[in-house]
Amino acid sequence: MTALVHYLRYTLPGIGKATIPPAAKPRWLGPGLLVAVGFVDPGNWATDLQAGARYGYTLTGAVILASLMGWLFQHLSARLALATGRDLASLIRHQFPAAVADLAWLAAELAIIATTMAELLGSAIALQLLLGLPLGTGIGLAAMAGCLVLIGSRHRASEQHEYVVAGLLAVVSVSFLALLHRAHPSPQAAWQGLLHSGSALQHPAMLAMVAGLIGATVMPHNLYLHSGMTASRVQAAPPEQRVALASATEADTFRGLSLAALVNLAILMLAAATLSRPGLIVDSLAHAHQAIAVSLGSAAALVFALALYAAGQSSTLTGMLAGRQIRRGFARGGGLPGPALWLSRGLGTACCLLLVLFVPGLSADRVLVWTQDVLALVLPFALLPLVILVSRRRLMGRFTLGRPMLGLAIAATAVILYLDASQIASLI
Repeated sequence: MTALVHYLRYTLPGIGKATIPPAAKPRWLGPGLLVAVGFVDPGNWATDLQAGARYGYTLTGAVILASLMGWLFQHLSARLALATGRDLASLIRHQFPAAVADLAWLAAELAIIATTMAELLGSAIALQLLLGLPLGTGIGLAAMAGCLVLIGSRHRASEQHEYVVAGLLAVVSVSFLALLHRAHPSPQAAWQGLLHSGSALQHPAMLAMVAGLIGATVMPHNLYLHSGMTASRVQAAPPEQRVALASATEADTFRGLSLAALVNLAILMLAAATLSRPGLIVDSLAHAHQAIAVSLGSAAALVFALALYAAGQSSTLTGMLAGRQIRRGFARGGGLPGPALWLSRGLGTACCLLLVLFVPGLSADRVLVWTQDVLALVLPFALLPLVILVSRRRLMGRFTLGRPMLGLAIAATAVILYLDASQIASLI
């Protein structure tokens, strides 16, 4: 109860102002909310829909596994910030050799570019479904909107970011839960799919899909963003309130990521219930939109397209915040190279336009799935330093991990390394 009271006092405006000094009030209403957006971005949509359309409920276990891994690593990221008062990027910069830190920074920048591409493509596809705009036009409009967000985010309070993201995430969540309710998925089939999830290990294409699901969920930039936001809260809170802050942070992370996990399951089950039929080939978000219109009606298809656009826009904001956090932490001397904020957006936009418009036979949806594969491949460059840092008792102090939690972190990292190695081997 005490932890709940403290949480309410420093997360809800106007509560406890008489007893909580201004320095204890954090800048963020709830880091778990922004982190949850990464779980339901357009890249997740593409992988979840393809998984459900191709394999029915078989990969239900993979979605649950990816969500559990996401929660575990986000928990570790926040715990590291709680113990040290510093973000993951700056800790990597100061705790590892310069070459290792630079490599992790490069991988993080690649993750930001891949995420930017997913945001742009998702928004462009949504505009095509809603307004009939060509993909190139949609990408250009989405890029312009992203630039406006980048400019505006410098002048807005962090709480406003929270409210905007909360609204967009609510649109996505309610939309998919409503669509799932109309689709009437089979609980028995979902349970059987969960029981047979191990069959993915014997199917190379399915295993590659599992790697994509994990890459789309355990996103590298989210680890940096979460640790940075949590560190800012730690720095704003007096030492005597940090235990309560730790409890509040854990609860916030659990709630936000649980909601995102439910949305991911809803996407896969929606695809399994409406798109996984003999003779029906669904290899794009547009095909999914058409199939949903046939199965559930035009109103459901409109909800699908609106939710896709909301997912793209919410991911744009969190991706930019993550990019800033990464560059603040990794840049030597703590500086923030302003032009780099625009460079990654420009590179992401250019890659989208070049691949979609000038490569014959390459669809936007295929590029969207590729971005998640890239995220899966660069993920270890954030995970390995994170696991090494949280295993250091001297660094973690009273927040030192118990052996079971540390063992889970090592095992989950090993699984991701195995999936990445399998993915690379399939390409060679």
